[in-house]
Amino acid sequence: MSATGATGATGATGAAGVARGLAARAARTGRATVARRLLAAGFVVLAGAPSAGAQAPPPPAPPSCDRAAAAPGDRRIAGDGLDLAWRASPALSVGRPFAVLFALCPRDGASVAIDRVKVDAWMPAHRHGMNYAPTLTGTAGGPWRAEGLLFHMPGAWQLVFELRLGGRALRLVDDVAVR
Repeated sequence: MSATGATGATGATGAAGVARGLAARAARTGRATVARRLLAAGFVVLAGAPSAGAQAPPPPAPPSCDRAAAAPGDRRIAGDGLDLAWRASPALSVGRPFAVLFALCPRDGASVAIDRVKVDAWMPAHRHGMNYAPTLTGTAGGPWRAEGLLFHMPGAWQLVFELRLGGRALRLVDDVAVR
């Protein structure tokens, strides 16, 4: 339903106009109680939506290899010849989708040529993984972003990064507790 289609004769637009239009229609049809409940629930959703002219906030900066140990929320995994700095966005919790931002940190300062990257998670105690497969974006030099991860139950999980670097495989694992 469009904002102008729901306003009826009021001619108002936007969330307030939709609310007035729904209330007027409910009064005419005798369904005011149900409409008030729907209106209250729907108006909260509409009022929280960004306006057409609003700009989305800039994406968070990727984790830095230099500050991964000191920055809140940034984690670092030591690998063979390189480390991986990562951060979850938003913070990890049960049932809330999140993304993982990560960067590869070669210890000798050389650039890293990545042939393949895979991000996954699993619960060792339960011997199962996530119900979702993340999508990855990024370039060979990074930074990378894995989106669409979701921990569907609380407990001890392992976040797993599988890399293929110049023909060799590298598996980096970090233990995370999800509440």
